[in-house]
Amino acid sequence: MNIRRLKAPLSLLVVFLAWGEESAATAQVNNFYAGTASNGQAVNVDLGSIRQVSASSLDFTYYLGDLRVYAQANCPGSYWVSFPERQVNRPQSSATQRMLSKVCSYLGGSSSPARSSTGAALVFDPPSNIRSSPNGPILCSVRSRTMINVYGRSGQWYATDFCGPQGYIHENQLRF
Repeated sequence: MNIRRLKAPLSLLVVFLAWGEESAATAQVNNFYAGTASNGQAVNVDLGSIRQVSASSLDFTYYLGDLRVYAQANCPGSYWVSFPERQVNRPQSSATQRMLSKVCSYLGGSSSPARSSTGAALVFDPPSNIRSSPNGPILCSVRSRTMINVYGRSGQWYATDFCGPQGYIHENQLRF
């Protein structure tokens, strides 16, 4: 009788572990490991975060060790700006040079991996909050009627780069 009671929880544990491994593998598909920075920390780029914002600039998210950093690359100038500090950074190691090169490889051209804007929308009834994820913490607020770039859609939320890093605004705040 005791053996039967152990089998059900054990099988649930196996299912849970298998699900966790699949999720971890899926989550790492968009990760680019650039190497070790001059401070000894790993540099990883979230390739899914890269968004072209001008002819020469891309917004992206990278990780320095466990620290998530929102940034904008200026490819012709060979530097990036981290937010919200607005600190200008230049490569100090081969890892940060590889990071910048990888991000800038998404710039321009129809064969580029960069995702272009799917359109613009009017924030018609401000103030409207832009969040780090749907229903997540607030990144910034749009305080006046403003046209913003919108990218993909996630349920009732649209991705935007209005705050610098990618954020989400609810569809009820927008007019197309």
